[in-house]
Amino acid sequence: MKLTNYQLFWLLFSMESGMTILLVIGPTFKAAHQGAPLAMLLAGAVSVLATYIAAKLSLLYPEDTFVEYVPKIIGKWLGNTIIFAYLLTWTVVAGIVLREYADFVHMALFNKTPLWVVILIMLLVILYAVHGGIHIVGRCSEVIGPIVVFNLILFRIFSLKDLHLDRLLPLMPAAGWMPVLSGSSPAASFMSESVMIVMLIAFIGNKRKALSTGLWGVGIVAVVLLNTVIDTIMMLGSTVPAKLQYPVYTISQYISVMEFIQNLDIFLVVGMSFTVFVKLGLYLFITSYGTAQLFHIRNWRRVLWIVASLVLAVALFPRTVDESQVMFPLFWKNVVFPIFLFGIPLLLWIIGGIRNRMK
Repeated sequence: MKLTNYQLFWLLFSMESGMTILLVIGPTFKAAHQGAPLAMLLAGAVSVLATYIAAKLSLLYPEDTFVEYVPKIIGKWLGNTIIFAYLLTWTVVAGIVLREYADFVHMALFNKTPLWVVILIMLLVILYAVHGGIHIVGRCSEVIGPIVVFNLILFRIFSLKDLHLDRLLPLMPAAGWMPVLSGSSPAASFMSESVMIVMLIAFIGNKRKALSTGLWGVGIVAVVLLNTVIDTIMMLGSTVPAKLQYPVYTISQYISVMEFIQNLDIFLVVGMSFTVFVKLGLYLFITSYGTAQLFHIRNWRRVLWIVASLVLAVALFPRTVDESQVMFPLFWKNVVFPIFLFGIPLLLWIIGGIRNRMK
C-alpha cells in the first residue's frame, strides 16, 4: 500500500474541511463574538504547528508507523501503553464522528428514518473502501477534494450579494484577547486531527515532500475556515451564529439568487458526507492497522471488522444530540487536544531527536 503526496494533500484537506466547517463555527462565535476571525486565524496557526510537530516526529523514523517507532523512543512498556491509549481514542472519536454526521443528516434529510439505519449504511460504505487499503481511500480523496472545493467556490459566488463589509468591524471584541483565545480552541482542536499523519508517512513514496504536503493541506483548510467565518459574520453578524447549531447550514438555506437559485443546502449535505467518508476511512484504517501491529496480527483486515463493530457501538451509545455534539467536544477540547494531539507528539519529537543525535 502506497500513498502519493498528492493523495496525502487531498486526504488531509477532505478530512479537515467538512465536519470542521459544520461544527466549529457556532462555538467559535459563541466564545469570541466579534473576534471570531482572529480566533480562527489563531486556530489555523496552532493546527499548522501541531501538524509540523507530528510530521517531524514521523520523519525521525520515516519507514515506521507510529506503533512501530514509539517503543523505540521511550521503551516497550511505556510506548505500548501510549499506543493503546491512542488506538482507544481513535476508536471513540470515529464513533462520535459517525454519530455527529448521522445526527446532522437525520435532521436535514431523513428525519423519518431510524437513526441507526443512517449510521449503519454509512459505516458499511466506508468498510467497503477501507478493506481495499489506504490507497483506495487516497484515490477517493483525489475525487472528493476537488468536489468540496467546487462547492466552496459555488457558495462564495452566490453569497456575494448578501455580504456586508461594515459588519466585520471592530475586529477585536470589547473584552480583549481572552474571548479570542477561548474561541480559537474548538477549531484548533478539530484541525489538529491532522496529527494522524504519524500513521500515514510510512506509506508515502516520496517522504521528502511529506512535511510540506501536510502543512499545505492543513494550511489551506485554515484559510477556508477563516474565509467561512468572515462570510458568516458579514451575512449574519456576530450574534446570530452564536445561537445556531449549524450556522453554515443556515447560510446555505438563506442563499437565493433572483428567486431561481435556491435550496443549496443539498450541496452542503453531499459535500459534508464525502468528507466524513474520507475522515472515517482514515480513522478506521489507522486504528485497524495500528491494532494489528500492536498485537502482531498479520492480517489487519480481520481487525477491521472488530474495530468497525466498536465504532458502531460508540455511535449508538449517545442518547441525545447534546451528548455527542456538546459533551464530547468539551472532552476533546480539554483533554484530547492538549495531551494526545499536542503534548505527547511534542515530547516524543524532543526525546526522539535527542536519542538520534546521541547515536
